[in-house]
Amino acid sequence: MGKGNSRLIALVLAVLVTMALTGPMAWAAPVPSQSSVGTAEQVDAKAVAAERELVKGKLMNFGLAEKDASGRVDLLTDQEVHSLASHLDTVQIAGAASVNADTTTVLLVLVLLVLIL
Repeated sequence: MGKGNSRLIALVLAVLVTMALTGPMAWAAPVPSQSSVGTAEQVDAKAVAAERELVKGKLMNFGLAEKDASGRVDLLTDQEVHSLASHLDTVQIAGAASVNADTTTVLLVLVLLVLIL
C-alpha cells in the first residue's frame, strides 16, 4: 500500500472517530417517585408559591417571556413544581450541547494526528 493510501485511511479513521465521539449529548437527572415528593396536602401553600416563582424565574433565564413562563408553570401540578424546584441547578435547555474535556482532548489528538501524517 502506498504512502498516499495510508494517509487517506488515517484521515478517514480520524474523521469517523471524531464523528462518533462528538455526537449530541443528552443530560438527564433522576426524577423522584410520586411517593417521595409528598401529597398536595403536605406541602405548605407559601412554599408552593415560592417554588412556582423559582421555576418561573429559571424559565425566564432561559429566554421565555414572563407571560409564557407563568403559563407553563401554571400547567404543572404542585408535585411537579416541587420536583423541578428541588433540582433547579441541574435543569438545562432542551437541546443544549456542552463540550466536555474528553471530547476536546480527542479532537486535539486527532488534529495532531492529521498534521503529523
